[in-house]
Amino acid sequence: MALVNVRRDVADQFYRYKMERLQTKIEGKGNGIKTVIVNLTSVAQSLARPGAYLIKYFGFELGAQTNIDPADDRWIINGAHDGPKLQDHLDGFISKFVLCKKCKNPETDVIIKDDHIILDCKACGQRTDVDIRLKLSGFILKNQPKKGKKDKAERKAARRAKQQAQANGGKENGANGHGSGSGGEGSENGSNDNDDIDAGSDDEFERLKNEAQDAEQEVEVKDHEWAVDMSEEAVKARQAQLPGEFKQKLNIGDDEDEDGEGGGNTVYDQLGAWIIEQTEEKG
Repeated sequence: MALVNVRRDVADQFYRYKMERLQTKIEGKGNGIKTVIVNLTSVAQSLARPGAYLIKYFGFELGAQTNIDPADDRWIINGAHDGPKLQDHLDGFISKFVLCKKCKNPETDVIIKDDHIILDCKACGQRTDVDIRLKLSGFILKNQPKKGKKDKAERKAARRAKQQAQANGGKENGANGHGSGSGGEGSENGSNDNDDIDAGSDDEFERLKNEAQDAEQEVEVKDHEWAVDMSEEAVKARQAQLPGEFKQKLNIGDDEDEDGEGGGNTVYDQLGAWIIEQTEEKG
């Protein structure tokens, strides 16, 4: 899809504000010939303006009838009009109804107040009035959005977010009767649902914490399962299970005297005797 700068007088290829080039298709013949703008919705989104503003502006400039609210996203202008000519008219719309008069950036919002159309720039903060004598200005004033009404996309997004919140907190809120709210509840009920969800998450945390503490209390250390029995009977029993050669070398049989010293010629006795002999020979 070919992209062009919102301000086509700017030749910088890295200009941050881009939009699609208008794509047109001519249909029919004779008196029924018409021009369909295929991607008008995408261009309108890039300019942050309703598509009805653009198509109506083209109609005023070309002196042709248009449809301002198509159900099938087919924006139609009566007559045969080529793309470059419509692109030039789009530049005029951008200059009059999109660009800030001070910084020339397209980051503006349309504010309608006291029958005046104001462009509020989010880049520099400048507020400028749109020429009220323009034909499109009269159309905008007559077709301004109703106060307190959200468009379909905003309502759908809000409904989806609420359903997601209810799904996440359904277990906790179900016991209190707040887990199955309807789509028509007001904003106050929505805030209450959020509070219930937060409270439910705290209850869940406390429940998991208590379960962890109970599990720690249930664990008992049983020393007899791993500790070594050091009683005299157990030691003698283990000594009796040793092979005979070990008992002979270590002298840990039943021939111990009352002082606990073993008799016989052990390896340690031989080592001690050898050390004494070496000491005596060396004087």
